[in-house]
Amino acid sequence: MHSPTAVRRIASAGTFVAALETLSQHEKFRKGDLLGSQFDVFYPKFAKRHPRITRALSWRGLPYAFHGAQAAVSAATFLWPRNRTLRLAGGTTLAALSAAQRYWNPYGRDGADQLQQVINVTLASTALIEDREKADDLAMRALALETTISYAASGVVKAVSPVWLKGDAVGGVLRTKNYGDPRAHRLITRYPQLSKALSWGTIAIECGFPLVYVLPRPAARAYLASMTAFHLGIGQLMGLNRFFLAFGATHPAIHYVLAQRRRELSAAPRPAAGPAA
Repeated sequence: MHSPTAVRRIASAGTFVAALETLSQHEKFRKGDLLGSQFDVFYPKFAKRHPRITRALSWRGLPYAFHGAQAAVSAATFLWPRNRTLRLAGGTTLAALSAAQRYWNPYGRDGADQLQQVINVTLASTALIEDREKADDLAMRALALETTISYAASGVVKAVSPVWLKGDAVGGVLRTKNYGDPRAHRLITRYPQLSKALSWGTIAIECGFPLVYVLPRPAARAYLASMTAFHLGIGQLMGLNRFFLAFGATHPAIHYVLAQRRRELSAAPRPAAGPAA
């Protein structure tokens, strides 16, 4: 599949799933509840000065409108990923909805939402470029860079964490109620070396991700495949399935950059051979 098209389709699938996940928890939309309005709590001065606006933002129907619009725009983007107008309007709408939700209620957001926002802004801003080829090229390179920085930064943070270095981080996460898995935790408790291997392996593949750009083509593809498997494992064990779609949406951009790099290297003029002795 065309890399920019794949990015838009996978990313829109991610925002569509995120919207449906939130709508499925509609019983928590009441004001003050986990997914209800928290605006007056975080912005008490504004709420005191503008009570009518605050009451409007506390309307229980607002999250239905937010997430319903997110689902509709995401579905349209998935169906017509190459439509330039939709790319601009859809990316802008999704970015605006995500920003508004962050102020309305900051709970329930994670790294997948942050990366999806980066994708939305990147696709919307590059859609302003009239030349489709240049727009796609800039978008793919920007997303590849952002993903590389995200992986490397995450790995560095873990590398300086005593819990991760000790090898207890994975076991600790699997023990939690929200992100844990009882069967996996029992297995890791029984074999503590497995927890260390997973912890150190995570640090290694994240810190070493920039190497994907200098590895031979088969090794680079294998590296990206290992990252896909990494996100699938996280989704299965921790229930963070949206991370797979968010980061998976950027992998076609990395494949694009790798392919472009190979073309640029093959097209580069080779130095002329010296005179024979």
